[in-house]
Amino acid sequence: MLAKIGEKPSPVGASRIWKKKTLRFTVALCVVGAFSFFLWPQIEYQQPATDAVSNITIASSVKCQPDLDVLRRLDVHKLSQYVRREVIAVPSPSDAVPMRQNLQTPLFDQKLLKSPDRLSAPQSQDDCMIPEPMTVQVPQPPRNVDASHIDFGVATNLGRLNDSLDAFSHWAGYTKTRIFALIEPDDDERTHEVQAKADSLGINLYITENDEEYQRRYFTLVSHLGKHMRPQTRWSVVIDDDTFFLSMAELVKALGEYDDTQPVYVGGLSESIPQIGVFGLMGFGGAGIFLSRPLVEEISQPEVFEACLNTDHTGDRRISLCIYQHTFTHLTINHRLHQLDIQGDVSGFFESGRQPPLSVHHWKSWFHIDMAKLSVVSELCGDSCLLRQWKFADGWILTNGFSVMKYSQEVDPKDKTMELTWEGQNGAVHESYLHEFGPLRGKDWDKFSYMLEESALDGNKVRQWYVHRDPEKGDQILELVWRTQ
Repeated sequence: MLAKIGEKPSPVGASRIWKKKTLRFTVALCVVGAFSFFLWPQIEYQQPATDAVSNITIASSVKCQPDLDVLRRLDVHKLSQYVRREVIAVPSPSDAVPMRQNLQTPLFDQKLLKSPDRLSAPQSQDDCMIPEPMTVQVPQPPRNVDASHIDFGVATNLGRLNDSLDAFSHWAGYTKTRIFALIEPDDDERTHEVQAKADSLGINLYITENDEEYQRRYFTLVSHLGKHMRPQTRWSVVIDDDTFFLSMAELVKALGEYDDTQPVYVGGLSESIPQIGVFGLMGFGGAGIFLSRPLVEEISQPEVFEACLNTDHTGDRRISLCIYQHTFTHLTINHRLHQLDIQGDVSGFFESGRQPPLSVHHWKSWFHIDMAKLSVVSELCGDSCLLRQWKFADGWILTNGFSVMKYSQEVDPKDKTMELTWEGQNGAVHESYLHEFGPLRGKDWDKFSYMLEESALDGNKVRQWYVHRDPEKGDQILELVWRTQ
């Protein structure tokens, strides 16, 4: 029934009319929606690009096409920054070059990477290069050193010896020194391969198989070195297969300060007092045990050697007790020989800006710093530029071969302290390290660091890759390309 004009429709009629209006509105909405979907300009969300072959995600903030082979070698899966900068090493006319130098230029200058003309062209690897090279002053590289008066001995197995050769080549290659290795019996063919590798690296390596228990084999090195001394031999040195010397030139210079015509026993203590409490006051083997020729001859006498060989001690302690029991020679401590009985984050030691150590140890066990990669840059600027520091105008500090970092709070340039970043053992505390490391300060937990993870000699240049790892936001890479003037 129709409603009269002026009267309200009945509930049933009103419902029918409302349904018709709703239907018309729905149809219109669908038409508008379809028009908007197909014809309206689309706003797309641009995800970071991913290389299909390498499965490496590269953020849009990376303004160049990085070398994917390098990213794969560095095990990078997500990249958020890549910056490259050239470093020109200029030898100083003076030998008095400070370990720490201040530069007036900033390390990172992002403005130079974001100019419009650079972004308009197709991307290349060079687009991440800061065009202005930075010049740093380095000491004159040392001349070829003659270390024919020093013999080294190491007790190990063939596999570990092979793994050590790249590191050994830095300090023993082409220096005329000799390395005598007492190894467990192994396959002759594999032994020949290791010998061939050593020869190719300029290492004078002499391999002898010995089936004695390790600690006895370790002490046997003393008599083995004694039997093979040449007329020019002045020092016999017992090392571990992960002992690393940063500079043979510096080592030769340091040994020249001792009277090797007398019985002399030179070594480094553990940096940790609890370790000294366990093993005693001795030259710790990983730092290197240096025995002058007269002392080797004294403790290699058959009756002395046999008495010492049959004691029940670790190898380096057996050497020290043999010397103390059968001679009047005492330990001479050289504080640049480092056992490095520290674990975990050892950046405080390497970034201290102090005189570089003669030796380091535990670098591939208690902590992981690839000393062979650290030393590659010495091919260009010499051993004396390793661990040398430059502080840039923007607060970043380059410790050459180790890291590029920035403290969360400014450190006074006159501050003599070393940042205590590592972990101890056997109850070691702050005071446990003062006898070797001197003044210490607390760890900067908010320090931002790029750590050296790869380096390579590339023609007449050396390339270093420093990486800051961040699995969530993406890794950041700083590549330094070193060349001489």
